[in-house]
Amino acid sequence: RTERRYADFILKFKVRLVPDEGNSGLQFRSEWLPNGEMYGYQADIGKGWWGSLYDESTGRNLLVSSYEEKGSKAVRKNDWNDYKLEAIKNKIRITINGVVTSEYEDKAARPDGHIAVQVHAGGPLKVEFRDLMIQEK
Repeated sequence: RTERRYADFILKFKVRLVPDEGNSGLQFRSEWLPNGEMYGYQADIGKGWWGSLYDESTGRNLLVSSYEEKGSKAVRKNDWNDYKLEAIKNKIRITINGVVTSEYEDKAARPDGHIAVQVHAGGPLKVEFRDLMIQEK
């Protein structure tokens, strides 16, 4: 996770999940819990979840499910994917390979928090992140 907190930003990165069977994600505007877990927003990565928006460990859970509609069509399975996450004020947008997969306006948006990569419990998988670039707004 990042040491510092981020509020409004655009984060771009490349991600590859092999095989496309696991579940990963990117936590943002999130808090670090003493047991090592995070709670807060999660931009999802993985079969059945690509491009969805989840609110981890808050009780709200899945905010936008985009996999069937857009995420599955946008992703290049077992290959590098361009992922863009925009969190500006109370609006969140996730884009994969140029396709907007999730847009969400949250009246109760957390104003800031940490950013962290996430690997979900389950079977073995390999997730790689590269070329991470953040632009604060």
